[in-house]
Amino acid sequence: MPKEKKGNAAAPSATKGGSRLPDTQYTGVNAPNTKTVVVSAVLEITGQVRFGDGTDIATTITEKDTVLGPGGSTCEKAIWAGTKRRGVDRRTIHELRDRLGWKGTCFIPELCCECPICWLYGFTGTTQKKDINAKSRVLYSTSVSVEEFARCVNRHSRNQVDEKSQTTAGAAGIHEEEVVVGGTHFPAYTSLLHVLDWEIGAFAHAFLEDINQNRYTAASRGQGGIRFAENNQDPILIVDESPTGVFPLSVPKVPAWETDYAKVAAVFASHHSSSPSLIDVQSTLQAQGFAVEGDTKRLTARAGSTELIVEAAENFLLVRQGSDELMKRYYGNQALGYLKQKQIEFQKALADPTWRDGLRKEVGAYAAAIQKKEPSKESTGATSPEPSTNPKEGAPDDGTGSSE
Repeated sequence: MPKEKKGNAAAPSATKGGSRLPDTQYTGVNAPNTKTVVVSAVLEITGQVRFGDGTDIATTITEKDTVLGPGGSTCEKAIWAGTKRRGVDRRTIHELRDRLGWKGTCFIPELCCECPICWLYGFTGTTQKKDINAKSRVLYSTSVSVEEFARCVNRHSRNQVDEKSQTTAGAAGIHEEEVVVGGTHFPAYTSLLHVLDWEIGAFAHAFLEDINQNRYTAASRGQGGIRFAENNQDPILIVDESPTGVFPLSVPKVPAWETDYAKVAAVFASHHSSSPSLIDVQSTLQAQGFAVEGDTKRLTARAGSTELIVEAAENFLLVRQGSDELMKRYYGNQALGYLKQKQIEFQKALADPTWRDGLRKEVGAYAAAIQKKEPSKESTGATSPEPSTNPKEGAPDDGTGSSE
């Protein structure tokens, strides 16, 4: 008898049999009014950190890679893998979830597949012995340092000392480790797909507190530190929010081969809360073929039958088509305030017993709908689909194998 194929929470809103999956209101996995959010930032190392990549004989090494530049040039850069951030973030949200009263055991790698964090960050039913999978809706990009590896990574000797005998103790003895030094910069980008406000807040809590509490490092006994790089005393941070997942204004990404931090900062320079300006937006839209008119506070861009209106509001940039809002862009301290507000909303929701009970019931019903059995071949005359042979199908990509 053929095995039943596992359901996937990232599937369309209808099952293969044609019946509609239930709408959700506590989780964005199938909610009608979700948002897509992209968080862009430049982070600066303030002390020694290490993004571990294993041990080479007696040296603990940090991850690096060769980056291709213009004209076939190459350089080596330090790497901050997205899985390294994801694993730390998930643990941070787990801690808050447990402190605020969620009942049940859930930790990496023994995920419960039932709590709000599992349904946001994903889980793999195969490894958790469940009948369903859920893909992560928080996607982390891998960051490449601005500065070259030879400039931003140093080796330091470490040893364990026996205080009584004043000798080096332990089988490891003296060893070396590579650390990323203070002043190194990492552009970081995170996409939150089809999320509700509390789910934005869950990510915001981890992102802000892992920076605030110096958690982003594999060297737990020698915490370094990370902060937002600044431009005119404003954090280099941009939050783009769209109700449809369509962003007329592109994320300000920088080339991986760029080694001049001043040029990297300039990419974000026009986005600071003290003086929101549409000058750069105007030139960008004109280069894309739009006829643009207006002033520094409001632009109208036309191309064929398409008309976009871009307005510089008090706290954000607003892009709309007619009366339909396409996106908002928060920048600098306003973007930081946006994330902090969502962080507080998440904590309030998670601490509410009624909210927790509602989510438990909802994800239980949704899971049952996903894993609904397909008609047997005896009743339909058709051959049942074979189960997936890909062990990573629906994997949460949550950094459970990271070394943090």
